[in-house]
Amino acid sequence: MQHSIWNYNYKAAGAGFKGEKKCDTVVVGGGIAGVLTAYQLAEKGINVTLLEAERLYAGTTHNTTAHMDCLQGYLYCDLSKESVQKAALYYESQRDAIDEYERIISKHGISCHFTRSDSFLFTTKNIEKLMTEYDALKASGAPAEFIGASTLLKVHTLGAIKLPRQAHFNPLEFLEGLPKNFEIIENTRILKVDVKDRILYSKDAVIKADRIIIATGFPIIDVPGFYFLKMYKSHSYTIAIKTAHTLEAMYQGDLQNSLTYRQYEDNIIIGGLDHRSGRVDEDRKYDRLEEKAAESFGASKTTHRWSANDCVTFDGVPLVGAYNKNDNGLYVITGFNKWGMTNAMAGACVLRDIINGKKNKFQPLFSPFRKKTQTGSFLNNALSTVNNLIIKPISVPSITDAELLPDSGDIVLHNGRKKAVYKDSDGELHICEALCKHLKCQLQFNPNTKTWDCPCHGSRFDIHGKLIVGPATEDLDL
Repeated sequence: MQHSIWNYNYKAAGAGFKGEKKCDTVVVGGGIAGVLTAYQLAEKGINVTLLEAERLYAGTTHNTTAHMDCLQGYLYCDLSKESVQKAALYYESQRDAIDEYERIISKHGISCHFTRSDSFLFTTKNIEKLMTEYDALKASGAPAEFIGASTLLKVHTLGAIKLPRQAHFNPLEFLEGLPKNFEIIENTRILKVDVKDRILYSKDAVIKADRIIIATGFPIIDVPGFYFLKMYKSHSYTIAIKTAHTLEAMYQGDLQNSLTYRQYEDNIIIGGLDHRSGRVDEDRKYDRLEEKAAESFGASKTTHRWSANDCVTFDGVPLVGAYNKNDNGLYVITGFNKWGMTNAMAGACVLRDIINGKKNKFQPLFSPFRKKTQTGSFLNNALSTVNNLIIKPISVPSITDAELLPDSGDIVLHNGRKKAVYKDSDGELHICEALCKHLKCQLQFNPNTKTWDCPCHGSRFDIHGKLIVGPATEDLDL
C-alpha cells in the first residue's frame, strides 16, 4: 500500500549510458520539471538530452497530489508585505501555468483526467488572517470570492476563500502523453559536474554540454550556488480512499500541517501533516489521515499511502534561472514549495525564454539572486543545520542496538561504533552509516516510511542504505 495512486502508469526504464558524449543542452532530472523544461526547449528547436538517475517520474513527481492551484495557503498576504506587484506577478505566473497545461493537453489530445475545479481555502480558527489573504488575492487580480461561516467537509468553518477554475489531473498520464522530441537517457546518475567546462560525470559516462539545466529537485551542485542554504525539504503524507462521497471542488485548510482534499476517479486524495524532512514529529501520520477521512466522509477504505519530499524556499517562490552569477551556461529550476505542478510549468517557460534570449516577465520574480524575504526563517534553518551538521555527529548515542524494540530504528552504538540501525519485526539488524553522504549531517529514522532521512537537506535512504532521493548521489556505507 506504500505507493502512490499514479504508479501504475510507469514504463520500464531504459538502459544507462556508457562512454563519452557531446550534447547541446542537457537537462538533469526526469521529474515533471525536467520533462517540461526539455519539452518547452525542444518545441523551440533546441536539441535537448534529458538525463535521469533511475527512471522517469520516479521522484517527487509520482508522489504529488497533483493540484494545479493558484490558491496556496497564506502566500499572497506574505508576498504583499514586500510588494503588491510581486504578489500579483506570482498569481499571474500560476494562472498562466494552468492555462499552459490546458493548451498543451488540447493541442496533443492528451487524456489525463484534466478537470477544471473550484478551490477553497477555509479556516476554523483565524477569520482575520483569512480576510487579509482574501484582500491580498483581490489586489493581485485574482477572481476570489469570500464565503462566510459554513460547513465544508463536515467541518464548521468561520469562513473560506473560493477561487474558481483551478484544476487537477493525473500527472503521469499527462507526462506519458506529452510528445518527447528530445533524447532521454535513464539509469544514469550524475555524480559530479565540472561547472567551468560544463562536463557531467556518471559512474560510466562523461558528457560534455554547451549548457546544463539542473532539475533534480534539490540541486546536486553545492558550489557555486549554495542552494543548500537557500531552501530546505519538507515531508508530507498522503492517502487515497474509496468512499460513497464525491468532491466537486478542491479544499485546503489554513492551519499549520493542515490537509488538502481532491477527487480522482472514485477516490478522494487527502494529503498534509507536513514536517521538516528528517525531523519527524510523530509516528502515526497515516493513522491520523485516516481519522480525518472518517470525520469528513464516514466509512471508507484506504487504497494507497504515500509520502513526498518538497523543496521549500524562504519566501515561498521558486528558484529558476542562472545557477550562479558568473556562468550563464548553467541553470536551475527548483524550490516549488509544495505547488510543483504549477511552478514546474511556470519555471520551464521561464527557462525556455531565457535560453532563447526572450524577455520573460516572471524571470526577476523567480531569479535565484532576488532579494530574499523572511530572514528569520533563514537564520533558524542555519542554526538547525549547524546542530545536525556539527553537534550531533560528534555526540555519543545513549543506547545500543540491543535496546532497540522490534520494528524500530535509531542512531545507536553497534559493536562500540555509532551506526544507523533498524531492527525489523523478526529482530534482524539492518546497519548503515549514521551520516548522510551529502554533507555528513546525522540521519534520523522516520517510522512512518521506515527510511533514514537527512534533517539538513532532505536526502533519504531505505533501511539497507540505498539512496531514495538526493541531494546525496551515493548509497550509505554499510
